[in-house]
Amino acid sequence: MAGTDEYPRLHLNQATAEEGALDGVGDAEDAELHANGTAPATSPAVSLMITNRQRAALRELGFSEESLRQMTPAEAHEKLGLA
Repeated sequence: MAGTDEYPRLHLNQATAEEGALDGVGDAEDAELHANGTAPATSPAVSLMITNRQRAALRELGFSEESLRQMTPAEAHEKLGLA
């Protein structure tokens, strides 16, 4: 019956090795976060609003108040190089 004990032990060792590998991935992502100051890109960002500072920068680039009112946040961020 010694052979029947070996099967669960092999799976436990494999699970432990996989858990260690996954911890390494998480550590690498954490290192990237601390190195860049930003989280790794996992999904595309969505532009939700144009801030007052961004509006001022767009005015400096020559956009009129009317064009700013009609501009979507995504368009504004693209024009400012934030997209």
